[in-house]
Amino acid sequence: MGTPTVLPLRCPDCGGILHGLPQDVIFWCEDCAGLHEFVEAAFTRRRGAIARPLSPRTGKLVHLPVWAIRTHAVWGWPDDLRDILVRKLAEPEWVYVTAFALHNAFYFGDPGLIFTQRHVALEPGDPAPLLGCTRRLEMAKVFVEPHLLTIADRRVDVTDIRLTCTTGEAVLWGVPFYDDGMSLVDGILGLKVSAAALDEIGALRAWWEGRR
Repeated sequence: MGTPTVLPLRCPDCGGILHGLPQDVIFWCEDCAGLHEFVEAAFTRRRGAIARPLSPRTGKLVHLPVWAIRTHAVWGWPDDLRDILVRKLAEPEWVYVTAFALHNAFYFGDPGLIFTQRHVALEPGDPAPLLGCTRRLEMAKVFVEPHLLTIADRRVDVTDIRLTCTTGEAVLWGVPFYDDGMSLVDGILGLKVSAAALDEIGALRAWWEGRR
């Protein structure tokens, strides 16, 4: 067994204190708003942005992390008819992958998958704290192909599909949610998620409340 690596939670850019929850893999600097992922015994800077609410709701405004990965996909089937059908699908420019811990996403609905299906285009808003990222960038990329297949499967049988996809830039967005005490509703599409579905809701709420 190798020797554990211990890194001080200090921003490698400005020296400020990095903030995060116990299960986080990306840490946020309160001083310069930088985002840093722990990768191979060192911090790697990640591009981040806070999304502007498009559909304001009641409740406390908070932000949860969602990866946006620029993607180009090429589809094909041996069956010419299905090949024609799938080519009519509008290819999403961005594939979104939920970066916070949501248990039983199949039951509650995966925000990243829904954002991808709806071709959401997030717009920058005011700076805000961003905690709760439990999914690394490389792990998020694993979900790109399954998201695309899930969306295509709702239109056409994907048996024997030939799918080639490439990924480009990635942005960790802080998506606005409104916490009313029972559920969280996102400020983009109005999707409702039970607060109990978030594994770290207690720790997140303690952080949010502490910043009032």
